Amino acid sequence: MTITGLDSVRSGNERLRGAMIAANVTLDALAERVGIDPKSVERWISKNRTPHARHAEAAAKLLGADAFHLWPAMGERRRSVPVPQDEVVAAYATRAAVPMDVWRQVLAGGTVSLDLVLVNLVFVAHVVGDLPELIADKAAAGVRVRIVIPEQATGRAGQVADTLGALAELPGVEIATHAGLMSDVLRADDDLLVSTPVDGLIPSLAPVLHLRRLGPAPLTGGYLTSLDHLVMSAEPYGSAPVARLRAVGA
Repeated sequence: MTITGLDSVRSGNERLRGAMIAANVTLDALAERVGIDPKSVERWISKNRTPHARHAEAAAKLLGADAFHLWPAMGERRRSVPVPQDEVVAAYATRAAVPMDVWRQVLAGGTVSLDLVLVNLVFVAHVVGDLPELIADKAAAGVRVRIVIPEQATGRAGQVADTLGALAELPGVEIATHAGLMSDVLRADDDLLVSTPVDGLIPSLAPVLHLRRLGPAPLTGGYLTSLDHLVMSAEPYGSAPVARLRAVGA
């Protein structure tokens, strides 16, 4: 099969070229997903350039490969241990600046674990319109799911909470409530979307970080530790009558 942009390049990195062909991923598609210029990807192949750690990890994840296998020189770099800024995939000034499909894409990419700390239930239900179905499908595929929601949720937020609470009956799904939640944290494997509350700003104006765990997790490690703490200190969600979740306006 011809993969546009690959067959015409005399490769200096056959591992990367082979991984792209095997995954049926083009130069343009890989560049778009990683967030760089296609010419940079071409240089990775033709000139065997080694990308920055965050770009290498993003590309490897898309291709279903190991970044250090694709670029052995990564382990030989003087700064082989990632620093916090390497884990920042993107930073958004407000949650409205986050492309709508990014929220679902991150969750849909989880193959091992999903962790959701949801303060703004109505917003998350709006941007991931099929959230209950997505979670149920992931659980059925063997993905571990942990969800923590506010202790008190009323109105539309209460409806969302009740719908999510019903998922606790599914194998592999834990639903709990916590009184001390401050920010939304959506984690799928090594990818995280984190809202960062700012005093005096309403939630919709708070910045959002898209993070990807690398190595010893110099930045994401704190959020991952927080997720474990919240799950351990939360109370199991009680049984309640549930109405099927439909599209909910933010």
